[in-house]
Amino acid sequence: MGVYKVVIIDDEQLAIDVISNYINRYSEFELVGSFTNPVEAFTFINDNDIDLVFTDIAMPDIKGTELVRLVKDKCKFVMVTSFSNFAIESFELDVVDYLLKPVSFERFDKTINRFLRYKNETESTADSNKASFFIKEGDEYVKVYIHDIDYIEGMRDYAKIYCGKNYYLALKTLKSIGELLQPHNFMRIHKSYIVPLDKIKQYNIQCVILSNNSEVPVGPGYRDKLKEFLNRNRF
Repeated sequence: MGVYKVVIIDDEQLAIDVISNYINRYSEFELVGSFTNPVEAFTFINDNDIDLVFTDIAMPDIKGTELVRLVKDKCKFVMVTSFSNFAIESFELDVVDYLLKPVSFERFDKTINRFLRYKNETESTADSNKASFFIKEGDEYVKVYIHDIDYIEGMRDYAKIYCGKNYYLALKTLKSIGELLQPHNFMRIHKSYIVPLDKIKQYNIQCVILSNNSEVPVGPGYRDKLKEFLNRNRF
């Protein structure tokens, strides 16, 4: 992880000074620009690689929410405002957080941690999307990307790996495949099946339904572990 580059935008210099003071307490962040003019900020963000922007909403020329719509694909935003009535609109824009002035450092720290969690999850997903292994088919080796796997069925000394409309046969036991895939959020839910947890869209006591609508049975000896995972990730 490198240093995250930050920009602050507010038509009040005092508000910039407060956020600037907070940012400077974190070694992982570098303040690379602060602007009272949102038009100048828009140009700067477009011309530079920025990770996080703290912006006011009610500003002349360009509202903060309009600025997010213009450049939201380039970086993440935190809205900092004196008005609570923009909250719904802001979160519809997928901002990191919505801070009401005056902003305390304790509340600001929660925002920073929220952003860091987002970055960690994004980077972990990117790493998982690159993860792969090879399966020998005849005289050839076929690369299988882990994020393409829908589920795996054990067949004695073989594992049948389902990826979309294709499947691959690996001369591996289900146990050894499970050990390989466990760091990538896979779980054995039956003596004959392993599934990626992030592709479960529905569960009942008999089976799970995956994102490709496949139904995979849940074995009695595996239900408690699966339910424990689901309970940790429910609202």
